[in-house]
Amino acid sequence: MAHKRQHFVAQYYLRQFRIGSSEQVAIATLDPLRVVGIGAIKRQCQEDYFYGEDKTLEKLLSQSEGDIAPILAGLNTKLNFNGPELVALRLLAAELHLRTRKVVEAAKVFPKHIAYKVIKSAIERGELPPPPGGELTEDMMDFGGVPGFLIHTGMIPCWMEMQTLNCKLLRATGSASFITSDNPTVLLNQFAVGAHPIRSFVGFGQSGFQLLLPVSPSICLFFFDPKVYKVGKRRSRLADVSATDVGIINSLQIQTAEKCLYFHDMRLAPEILRIMKRYTSLRVPIRESLKEYPGRSDKERFLHLQQPAARLPAQWTFCHYRRRISVRPGQRRMPRGQRRLMSS
Repeated sequence: MAHKRQHFVAQYYLRQFRIGSSEQVAIATLDPLRVVGIGAIKRQCQEDYFYGEDKTLEKLLSQSEGDIAPILAGLNTKLNFNGPELVALRLLAAELHLRTRKVVEAAKVFPKHIAYKVIKSAIERGELPPPPGGELTEDMMDFGGVPGFLIHTGMIPCWMEMQTLNCKLLRATGSASFITSDNPTVLLNQFAVGAHPIRSFVGFGQSGFQLLLPVSPSICLFFFDPKVYKVGKRRSRLADVSATDVGIINSLQIQTAEKCLYFHDMRLAPEILRIMKRYTSLRVPIRESLKEYPGRSDKERFLHLQQPAARLPAQWTFCHYRRRISVRPGQRRMPRGQRRLMSS
């Protein structure tokens, strides 16, 4: 049977972390916790028929990759971007947020749970036979077409919400370097931490929203709400970050990765292993994004699906709160003119 290898993290993106001018990258795994060694980029973050036979989706991804790849490759030398390039970088972040296998599996958590409950109830009533082995589990459920659905329905809304975010290029200083993973887009909202016990506030339209995406060993994109945070010099696209802050940013990759971390130099292996051991305790299983709470009676239950958010293990120094913040956690972020229109 013919195979159709489809990548859920584009090869042109992983090439930014390749070893020298080769087509290889250094790999570490989080379960088991170890540095694997060197592997071919074309064999990473791929699965047969991951997107199925969706020709429209394949064409869309191929076109976006062709448009974004040269812009991404030029960031390390230019250390700057213009307006059209910023549009492409926002699109890259939105796309990588939606197309990875971990994000797809997270989107299946709620429907798999509902299907499990429905089928389990039918088995208990005798309307359906039990599965082979006798025990029904949620892992027996699956849904097709999810990657295409997420990209077709989610990419443009996420990208549109990002128009009200500022972007800085964070540059690693000294010998520090950024790593990436098989789920490289990091969502967080440090402004809203502790605002509500069961909310994460990492919707793309939330006030205080932040998104990080490492795009090379030396550069990380940082999208942030300019009404809440200030980063670097006002007129500069570039902000240097310390080795300590690079370590904090790398810890976020450890939290959000599905299985693998990627880096550009095997000499970093001892340091990668050290930070993996330090920060793996912050990882949260995908299934824990769905919580079940008791209702008003023994037969009633409430389900709450929470968008996973990364946690800062320490306070970084490159991102500061503005002196005057006019919004609150949970408020929707919007352009100033639109806010005036809605309040009138």
